[in-house]
Amino acid sequence: MGISAAKVILLSIFLFLGMLLPGIVFQPKSSIEVWNINESDFPSNSSHPQEKLAFLLNYAILAPSSHNSQPWKFNVSDDEILLYADRSRWLSVADTDKREMYISLGAALENLILAAEHFGYNCTVSAFPGEEDLVALISLQEVIPAPSNAALFPAITSRQTNRNPYEMQALSQAELDRHLSFGSHPEVAVFLSQDPDTIEAFRELVVEADGILYSDINYKSELGRWLGQGVMGPSGLKAKLAQLEVVFLDVGPEQIRQDSDLINRTPCIGFICTAENDSLSSVKAGQVLERLWLAATARGIALHPMSQPLEVRQVKGRLADLIPAGSEKRVVQQTFRLGYAAPEGGPSNRRPLETVLIKN
Repeated sequence: MGISAAKVILLSIFLFLGMLLPGIVFQPKSSIEVWNINESDFPSNSSHPQEKLAFLLNYAILAPSSHNSQPWKFNVSDDEILLYADRSRWLSVADTDKREMYISLGAALENLILAAEHFGYNCTVSAFPGEEDLVALISLQEVIPAPSNAALFPAITSRQTNRNPYEMQALSQAELDRHLSFGSHPEVAVFLSQDPDTIEAFRELVVEADGILYSDINYKSELGRWLGQGVMGPSGLKAKLAQLEVVFLDVGPEQIRQDSDLINRTPCIGFICTAENDSLSSVKAGQVLERLWLAATARGIALHPMSQPLEVRQVKGRLADLIPAGSEKRVVQQTFRLGYAAPEGGPSNRRPLETVLIKN
């Protein structure tokens, strides 16, 4: 049966099930309009400090997240913002140790810090202060003049995941050094490699991981659920068709081919590593990932996280073999492609701000 015929059958199944199963055609409220936030809308003259701090969250929610799951919630007061993990959006199959969830939360935290500094706030962050699911307490104090982070803040609204093939143009050493400087952190190490043997070894691990993941019906069902919500690219009927396709068809071989081809068209791969393997380390890795991503965006360089080897236990351990031997930070938190590429399509959907705010 050809793939087009299979899609026709799946669409017919979807239309039938849509009449029988409540919620199968429902998609959570989401929008790309949030990407159009304008900094001139900051309520600088407001007499309500809480309104000003809530505005900063417009940038926090533009952070990347695995499966575009957006696993965050926020509580805002007059001088604090609380960042919570939303466990209902945890990928319990793909992300068994919650590493990806905390990396996503770290990226949101970094966007929030950059936005706060841009609009004239000093930030003091207390990580995991004790309350369940509370990832960070951010205390904010207005300062004059506003601190400057001109290199990164403007890139927040234009950052995207670029899954296109990359030009096989090597990044200059100056460009690599620039990215490493933005990724500088005392507890996080970033390694960028343009070595063909290292890239090939990484490709082999991705292919192996893909084969295992797409043979697991639980993984496929979880991926399909997020596809069906319209947050990972297609929306509406196309999203539901993508969900049925990934769940009921053998898409593994095609996914392996696609990922293998992408890595073969990649001049540089990156590793974000820590010494410890805990939630706090993952949050810090997420902050570094977002800074690297924004730095790349500002320079017209594409970035594409590829987490498959990290999602399969028997493959994950071998990633450390690709890390320079002298490094003490050998816990791989994130892997990614880096290079020049044609832009992707439009931005990915985001939950509206009001849906991630905890009402007091």
